[in-house]
Amino acid sequence: MPSLTPHIPVPRPSYSQARENLVRAIPPKLLCLLVCGGKDCRYEGPECWKSNQQVVRGIFSSWVTDDIIAMARPSNQLIKKYDIIEQFQRLKIRSIINMQLPGEHAHCGPPLDPESGFTYSPQIFMDNDIYFYNFGMPDFGVSPLVGIIDGVKVLDFAVQEGRVAVHCHAGLGRTGVLIACYLIYSLRISPSEAVHYVRIKRPRSIQTRAQINQVFDFARLLGAQLVQYPDLSLRHGAPFTLQHYLNRQALLLHGLEACKLRHTPKVVYLLCVRLSCLALGLASPPEVHAELERRSALRTLGRTVRETLVSKQYLPLLNEGRKGSGSVSSWDEPLGFLERKQEMLLDKRSYSESDLSRLAVNEDQEVSSYCAAALGNEKHWCVHDLVRADLRPVSPVLSTVLLAHLTNKKEYHTFKTPVSDIRTSSCIKRTKGFDKKELPKYSSSLELHRNPHNSGSTSMARLVAKALAERGPPGETSLQRSALLQEELNSSDCGWSLLVTESDPQVLSCLLWTWLEKLKEPVLSSDDVERLNLKGSDKKPLSGLKKSQRHTVFCLLSCVSTVTSLCPHREDAVLQRLMCALTKRPLQESGSPAPLMKVLKACLRETFNNRYFTRACSLNPTP
Repeated sequence: MPSLTPHIPVPRPSYSQARENLVRAIPPKLLCLLVCGGKDCRYEGPECWKSNQQVVRGIFSSWVTDDIIAMARPSNQLIKKYDIIEQFQRLKIRSIINMQLPGEHAHCGPPLDPESGFTYSPQIFMDNDIYFYNFGMPDFGVSPLVGIIDGVKVLDFAVQEGRVAVHCHAGLGRTGVLIACYLIYSLRISPSEAVHYVRIKRPRSIQTRAQINQVFDFARLLGAQLVQYPDLSLRHGAPFTLQHYLNRQALLLHGLEACKLRHTPKVVYLLCVRLSCLALGLASPPEVHAELERRSALRTLGRTVRETLVSKQYLPLLNEGRKGSGSVSSWDEPLGFLERKQEMLLDKRSYSESDLSRLAVNEDQEVSSYCAAALGNEKHWCVHDLVRADLRPVSPVLSTVLLAHLTNKKEYHTFKTPVSDIRTSSCIKRTKGFDKKELPKYSSSLELHRNPHNSGSTSMARLVAKALAERGPPGETSLQRSALLQEELNSSDCGWSLLVTESDPQVLSCLLWTWLEKLKEPVLSSDDVERLNLKGSDKKPLSGLKKSQRHTVFCLLSCVSTVTSLCPHREDAVLQRLMCALTKRPLQESGSPAPLMKVLKACLRETFNNRYFTRACSLNPTP
């Protein structure tokens, strides 16, 4: 069956190879004079631009998305003459991202600000509660991929705070690269689609061969990190270890999520959260709802991207009956897209066509700079921390961005280090937990579990416990649904939305055990098991494991603790199934399971007691 998506032409550079070589060879002063116009540079004022090319009046600027403006660089004179700050506030622009290097294009337009090396002082924006970020990239050139990834993460973070203005000198080359990479990161569209879309909204963007190649290189790197479940039938489906997965995850996550999941796989964490919520009869936590709302906003952006590309004949116009068959199909859905996706899974069909899903996975690629830092307080983030988010302590790890915000932004930042710790006031607000109306008040969680009105939750807890304890293959329907969910998680971000709305405990438990069993190496090797057996009498037997192992095991035990507290008779069966998944060995082949079972039970009791002690203290504080 032929593909419904035609071959999208690879974007061509705006400059010829000869012109690119000439630009690199000309001294900066002559470059400003010959190419830009020197003091009369057309990018340094509004004289050469029509009113519809000035979203921000006085500056050559264009909307690329509803939340992102690409523009030429402002100057102190333009800021004062055209009241740029007031315009930013009226347009609800909360952040400005500068892609220039200090001192560049010194011979274009007005003199540079002596303190910052730019045409304006960043302090002007920061004093007016507008965040400022600087990611220096050579003019007509590119940055290392690590720098682009940092810039994309900050842009994604800034968009969640409000609208963003991105600029370089003209707001075309480097600005277009960053925005195109952001679209790939957030929508998982192909690099060709991203470049063509940015050029439609901002003509002549992404100018050189090196800049186009950087967008494609970013897409390849991102695609290599997106796989959640390796497909061993494919050439690029080689399994990964726990640490490999965490390295990939660290490359993609930012903010509070990156801090919290520094040593815990996101897929394991969300599966444990979903199983725990089902067992307790709770709705999804606020963080999950916030993520679903964000995905909804991205679907709207995805529809806009598709409609724009269709209007310019880069993509075909799809029928209503085949809607969602293009390369941005993950987001091109009408209202009720989750229900349609659920139906698709039941019908054993998948229509995710993203180019990124077919990119090769480089298992040897390590991003050590993203994984070297560790949480300072050795806090094990467990499922309970999301189930009762109001009891979760705020991590002490704060980025320089947050510190600048808390100190009235007295400094701006040139990012040369990972930005995984970026946090915002809205992120902090989302840790306050459930609305008081959602949960009744009880003096302890045991009362919640034993309350006669909670019988529906108890029956669901039995189903969850039974699903976790099953050691044989699940039913055919659950197995097929699990396999298709794995496919969605690999190919599109809508897989995460499907995962956190899945209500079949058999499917969720199958996803959990399958992920652990598909690892190239078990979470607990034979040496680890032997070490645990020797430390079985210690108060903290897991302390001898690596952080990634320790946090992952604690996350799993937190889920098991929640489920088996409602179904104690299933505890041994669930722990035995957990042992098989952690060691990747059948129970009869793992030697004597008694020592390891004893260690896991001790950790389970510790998790259980700590959780209820914390909850009791929060509900009955000491006067």
